[in-house]
Amino acid sequence: MGVIELNIGNCHNCYKCIRECPVKAIAFKNGKATIIDDECILCGNCVQCCPQNAKFIKSDHHHVQELIAQGKRVYATVAPSWPGFFGTDDFSKLSAALKKLGFAGVEETAIGANETSREYANLMENGQMKNIIATACSSVVMLIERYYPELIKNLAPVSSPMMAHAKLMRETYGDIKVAFIGPCLSKKNEASDPLAGGFVNYALTFGGIQKWMDAQGVSLEEGDPEAAGVCNPVSRLYPKTTGILKTIPEEKFNHYRPIAVDGVDRCMEMFDAIRDGQVEGLFVEANICPGGCIGGPVMRMGQRSLLVTETMIDDDPMPQDENPAPTASIEFPHPRVFTNRSVQKDVPTEEEIRAILAKIGKLTPEDELNCGSCGYHSCREKAVAVFQGKADINMCLPFFRERAENISNTVTEYSPNAIIALDEDLNVQDLNPMAEDIYQITRADSIGLPIPAFYGEMDFDTAKREEKAVTKKVRVDESDKTVEQTILYIKEHGMYLVFVKDITDEEQHKQQLESLRDSTVDIAQNVIVKQMRVAQEIASLLGETTAETKVALTNLKKSMTELSKL
Repeated sequence: MGVIELNIGNCHNCYKCIRECPVKAIAFKNGKATIIDDECILCGNCVQCCPQNAKFIKSDHHHVQELIAQGKRVYATVAPSWPGFFGTDDFSKLSAALKKLGFAGVEETAIGANETSREYANLMENGQMKNIIATACSSVVMLIERYYPELIKNLAPVSSPMMAHAKLMRETYGDIKVAFIGPCLSKKNEASDPLAGGFVNYALTFGGIQKWMDAQGVSLEEGDPEAAGVCNPVSRLYPKTTGILKTIPEEKFNHYRPIAVDGVDRCMEMFDAIRDGQVEGLFVEANICPGGCIGGPVMRMGQRSLLVTETMIDDDPMPQDENPAPTASIEFPHPRVFTNRSVQKDVPTEEEIRAILAKIGKLTPEDELNCGSCGYHSCREKAVAVFQGKADINMCLPFFRERAENISNTVTEYSPNAIIALDEDLNVQDLNPMAEDIYQITRADSIGLPIPAFYGEMDFDTAKREEKAVTKKVRVDESDKTVEQTILYIKEHGMYLVFVKDITDEEQHKQQLESLRDSTVDIAQNVIVKQMRVAQEIASLLGETTAETKVALTNLKKSMTELSKL
């Protein structure tokens, strides 16, 4: 289906889409959300609620533009909630704008709504169905086909106003293409569903049309003198809660009691009651969106509130338009068939659920917080989702926050260094046992108070001003220790972190090494002096001996010379 597309890079694991999804048709894999198309009912809640704009509606406008560029005759059927989005009740202006975009004809889906209501009235006159659920809302049909298949027999076998009108347009105008324009996402699914009739080629959104108009420089200033009207303006009430009921004459409800439910929670509550046999003889106007189509996902992403939008749909429309469309006076049967599209899911045993819960520290029912931070209503529901591959076990924020805090506390508790958190006034926010030992204080007596050793310490101002760590060696008199103190200012939290390393033993060892070095130098110097003295004495003795030898040898030479003369 792929009606809702994802911008994976924008998803930041807030799980808000899961919380807002009424049927939990969203899986989280690799830390990113994924729409499960076979389970989605296209209510649009996930698109509307996403704070990161990670989800967006698939656009089919380029397909329609291509058809127009190819010379195809494309007709637009416009949902009756259009005044609430475009801010005008003059349909001729919207008709003129759409024709400027290239549409060959523009009519209101309210024409099809009149046909649908006529079919509903016939069903009630026959009185053959135990309960009748209106099928104008595509998301209601998807909800029942996928999650309440046993209620398919209660669905009115009637086409939606969109399909009924598209059928009338094709019968009237021949070889044309039809594009629906409205506030709904699920109409895109209905348009592509062959069981729905196949009369609509593409379903576009009001928001997409507005962007197309803006790109083409088209506004709603001019009117269309040939704008098509409707024969029964009451059908324009369809997008409001009870709107369908108001289009059916009261006498047609002889066998049924009319009731309107809007919003997915109320719809599911009603369907539960019908399924369980708690009610009978109802004609149910059901709308997934709160307030009806005027509260559709595209409308909710607009600039107007639901209440403001509601005031823009006239509760007392004029008797008949002056220029009704040719399709407005034609009657055809509009049958619709439905099928069971429910997805069979593996259901875990109680033992398997308990095993999954145990992995996130839920060993007893009391451990199950049911906080909903993961997006699921309860820890057990989340465990089932994990079993079915829809959820990641790491999505339990309280458990992993607690574990992270425990790990952090353990690291801090057993750190060989002192760690102190101070506010901007240098009052203690927290400290670990090593800090108690170094500064000879207790945590209980220090919270909220300054540490005397930090009085007059200018390095705090330096760390804050220069936004960098300041490290220096400090002597702590209270414990007679030498420490290496690093001060770091955390701007985002308006606090200081002080990391203190006890270097007393290192300093003592350094002093011992310096003392040893000095002693070694002295010894070496003494050896050198003694060696020099010995060398000098030896040199002196060698000098005397050499002189005597020289004299002896000189005398010997002289004697030998004299003997040679004899």
